[in-house]
Parts: sequence; C-alpha cells; structure tokens
Amino acid sequence: MISALDDTLLALADPTRRRIFEVLFAGETAIADVATAVGAEEDELSNHMVILEEAGLITRRHQDDHEVVAADPGPLEIAAEWINTNRELWAMRSQIEETGPVPTAPQ
Repeated sequence: MISALDDTLLALADPTRRRIFEVLFAGETAIADVATAVGAEEDELSNHMVILEEAGLITRRHQDDHEVVAADPGPLEIAAEWINTNRELWAMRSQIEETGPVPTAPQ
C-alpha cells in the first residue's frame, strides 16, 4: 500500500499532472484535447501521462485514429484513507495537548 500511496502522491505533486487529472474528470478525452486544455507540448504531456499511468491514475487506449485517456480515481481512495487517518491522529494529538493527558486512576 505504501508504494501505491507514494506513487499517487508523487504523481499528483506536479501541478500540470493535477490539471490533467482534473480535465479528465469530465470523462474520456482525446490526448490532443488534453494537451490543449493544459497548454502542454506533446513531449511534455507524454512524460506526464506515463507518470500518471504508472500510478494507476489514468488509462489510455486507441480509438479510431487517435489515443484517448480517462481518469481512474481508484488510487485516490488509498491517498484519502491515509490523509483521513493522519488527520484524525493529528486531531487527537491536538486535543490531548489542549486538555492534557487523561488522568489515571490511583492504585
């Protein structure tokens, strides 16, 4: 799970890749349309697509005479679970710091 989490977070750490992923929320899109939407050159876009695909965040396929790409939100679940768990732990820690540790019963 850590590797999948790392791959997802690293892939989405780049603003261009986040923008590509956001463009794909609308559904399956031709690569040329993605390039136009994010303002990326073909070589640059190709590198970003490889990273997103290796992280499992997109799927690519050929349709007629062009390539189309779609978002796969599955890996976001792993990242969301990690973020939510750590947010809860941080909230508990903050609460303990504010109120002090729970007193133990005398023995």
